[in-house]
Amino acid sequence: MSQRSDTVVATPAPEPSEESEPSRSAEPRWQRVLTAVVALTIVGYALIGIGTPLLGQKVFAATDMIANKAPYANSGLSDVQPTNTYLNDTVDSVVPNTTLFGELFRDGDVALWNPYQAGGSAFGSTPNNAVYNPLTVPYLVLPGWLAPGYVKLLEILVAAGATFLFLRRFRLGRAAAGLGGLVFVGSAFMIAWTNWPQTRVAAFIPAVFWCVERLVASRRARDGALLCLAVASMLLGGFPAVTGYTILFAGIYLVVRVLGEYGLAWRRVVGVVGGAGVALAGAVALAAFQLLPFASAMSGVFIRGREQTPDDHLSPVTALTAVVPWAFGTTDPNRGPYWYLPINLVESTMYLGAAAVLLVLVAVAWPRAAWARLPRGGWTFFVVATGLGLLVSYAGGLPLAVLQKLPVLFSDNYVGRMRSVLCFLLAVLAAVGFDLLVRRVATERAAGARVPAWVWRVWPTLVFTGATVAGAGLLWRGRRAAEIAKGGQNGDYRVSWFDDQVMWAAAFVVPAVIAVAVLWWLVRRGSSTRWLAGAAAVVVPVLVLVQALTFAAPYWPKSDKATFYPTTDVHRYLKSHLGDDRYAAGGAMFVGSDSYYRLRALNGHQFVAARFGEALDGMPGWGLGDPPTYVNFRSTAQTARQPLFDRLGVRYFVTAPWDDVFGTVVEPRAATGSTTIGGDQALTQKVPGTGPLRALTLVTAAPFRPDRDTNVRVSLRDETGKEVARGERQVLVGGGREGLADDERFTIPIVAEDVPADTELTAVITQDSAGPLTVRGARDGDSLGVVRPADDGLRLAYAGAAVVYERLTALPRIRWANEVVVEPSAARRVALVNGGSLAANQVVLDSPGESAAAGSTATISVLADRVDRIEARVNASGTGYLVVADALQTDWAVTVDGKPAELVPADHGLVAVAVPDGAHTVALEYRTPYRSMGTYLSAATVVVLVVIFAGGWWRSRRARRDEQPAAVAAD
Repeated sequence: MSQRSDTVVATPAPEPSEESEPSRSAEPRWQRVLTAVVALTIVGYALIGIGTPLLGQKVFAATDMIANKAPYANSGLSDVQPTNTYLNDTVDSVVPNTTLFGELFRDGDVALWNPYQAGGSAFGSTPNNAVYNPLTVPYLVLPGWLAPGYVKLLEILVAAGATFLFLRRFRLGRAAAGLGGLVFVGSAFMIAWTNWPQTRVAAFIPAVFWCVERLVASRRARDGALLCLAVASMLLGGFPAVTGYTILFAGIYLVVRVLGEYGLAWRRVVGVVGGAGVALAGAVALAAFQLLPFASAMSGVFIRGREQTPDDHLSPVTALTAVVPWAFGTTDPNRGPYWYLPINLVESTMYLGAAAVLLVLVAVAWPRAAWARLPRGGWTFFVVATGLGLLVSYAGGLPLAVLQKLPVLFSDNYVGRMRSVLCFLLAVLAAVGFDLLVRRVATERAAGARVPAWVWRVWPTLVFTGATVAGAGLLWRGRRAAEIAKGGQNGDYRVSWFDDQVMWAAAFVVPAVIAVAVLWWLVRRGSSTRWLAGAAAVVVPVLVLVQALTFAAPYWPKSDKATFYPTTDVHRYLKSHLGDDRYAAGGAMFVGSDSYYRLRALNGHQFVAARFGEALDGMPGWGLGDPPTYVNFRSTAQTARQPLFDRLGVRYFVTAPWDDVFGTVVEPRAATGSTTIGGDQALTQKVPGTGPLRALTLVTAAPFRPDRDTNVRVSLRDETGKEVARGERQVLVGGGREGLADDERFTIPIVAEDVPADTELTAVITQDSAGPLTVRGARDGDSLGVVRPADDGLRLAYAGAAVVYERLTALPRIRWANEVVVEPSAARRVALVNGGSLAANQVVLDSPGESAAAGSTATISVLADRVDRIEARVNASGTGYLVVADALQTDWAVTVDGKPAELVPADHGLVAVAVPDGAHTVALEYRTPYRSMGTYLSAATVVVLVVIFAGGWWRSRRARRDEQPAAVAAD
């Protein structure tokens, strides 16, 4: 391998014809200043980009999104405006789950299973939540509201640092190596996927390439061990696509470098490639304690809609985002046009920055000068691999169709996620281009000797002309896309927004072009131009920094701490009433947040067990989405009454206060007059009919625009004037809400189902704003509407920041069944559990099992109901089945009185265990699949790695010790 040279002269040398041997003098002062500036830009990017969340003043997570949902909107967050609605997954899955794991970890409990969403799923036993990725450490030691900012800080330090180390393996200066790190951490993938595990995986891409280069150059076991650690860190990050793309590109780089370095010396070639293969196998072995359970868990989940076709590729017009990141809208529905391309910003943006793109073109345009910076085969790999990767990502077609035959990488993962590696390759080329402009390194005169000289003169013109034409074409297509989309939301604004964003990007393109041109021109000047070269060089990293912040700063979340999953009255009610059962929500709560609150919900955002998902997908009038990892329900009476909910132990159903109240609706009588409610003036009216009710309805006679959230309260009184029930509902005015319009129905839920049937009620209605609320009807009239209980199996149990219905037909989540229904057909089983014909004492089995004693009864005492263990004491009068309404068919085991028993599928997606008569202790426990094999394999790999590193340290120490006497003797 070519030796790295730190010798430079004061002037840059971008042209291959300008060759000279590098000076042996020390690095010029302005080069050291430039290096310091680049280092400061990386620090500034991290501190300014993340900002106050590092000080605990804000939360580096988009928890402001929860403010639009009940019960949060009605609990003081109605005026909170979400700033990035594309980060939904991070708030309903990543942050609450990882926070839960960290809290339990600090309590001494390694949570292997998460029971709080969608029937339960593997948790700490698999890498899906990246809990063992090294960059997740802040979640293990810090509160959940503080951890995300420090995770991002670690990502930036690791990614930029590893990029620097990789580039310093070559003949690049410190400033250029640092700039490469800045470009990578400020690129599209590292910005757009923030707070997902994806960036925790991608941060190790440079480390993998660094380890590969070390292995090629030194062929030492410890470098293979380092490669093993880098790949294992990615595998533990829970996003196989990025790891797979990295291994693919790094593998090609390895082959190119080995052949370039050792040619036909096959023993060395085979040795290095074989060593890399051993390192890769070692990485798999090191992560086996997570990968083996992952393989088992994923074999039993409900998956569909992930298949990829040649048409599933990036839209070519999105390449414009490389320089104009906000060209097609924002992620904030309240700021500018909302992103309007079919593929969302997270999946499609290709941001690199104006200065970085220009530097990439410099590296491509002067290959002979670039060859002097990179090792043999390096320039060819980075240019060709990047070009082919971009072609496949944007053009699709036959090349993508062929690649989609490969498992995991292309067949089930969107090709746009290849941007993770492409952004790194482009960052490397940008660093090379910068080094060409600021340092002189002697070129190899033999490089390209067979190519006619005129080619080297024409090639830069072709590169820059082609880039200009391509850029003009993208601008035309981008503006055309904006014009076509004018008819949509904020359509008239899209074209002007596009033009403004292009002009804003031009503010970075122009100074970047000037800086590059000045540096190129100074190659012909003498030493007196050092200060000018330094000034022009400093402009480049500053431009990279500032434009990256214009993308990252508004994209990255900085939410108020008050929005970090606050506990509301509804959460407290469910916490005190759920017991061992679960709840479901329609139009209320925030999906996935139940992991944070440790409330068992049927809603959730995670992989759903296969048969559990099939049962859910078969519910009448509802179905799992595509892909089916998001379980949420509509706020309808049909949903609340689903027979499957009974069998899943769904004790409560939660809706928003502004949703329709379920029951028998009696509309308000038509009225021509109006009445004002406000101040000390209450509205007192008789309630139509008699007996229990669930809600009262008013109709406004004029717009109601209070200056703050306003409580409208109802006091229900009987004939004696005694208050028998009370209810209230807020009129929300924050967060884009504007109060009530004229002629708007306003329904106030009230817990009043226990009122005797013949009771005549009077409603006293007040409100606490300064302005009047005007409603239809005379003060002494009868213009109220009501919602009365219906024979629907529901009971309105709580009305506060959300409305909670008790489902009276729900079975206990842990229950006894004394009658077996055998149904071998999966389709008929799904129909049975969703049909409502099964009795409470029945359980549906796939095949005949232990017979149950008809009429047997049992008392069940739940002794433990923890994250990965359920234990119950059963005292039965005869044989029967203990049914647990969780998705425990995969990787769970059961014992009866300490002896292994059979855990059989029940009700299609649930489990049951046969229990004989008498008193018995039944314990269900999550058993990490292949636990012994995975643990021993990982532990053995750790021992091997320790031996390798210890041996390498000992050999280095002995070599240094042997060198000292030789040096003394030479003196």
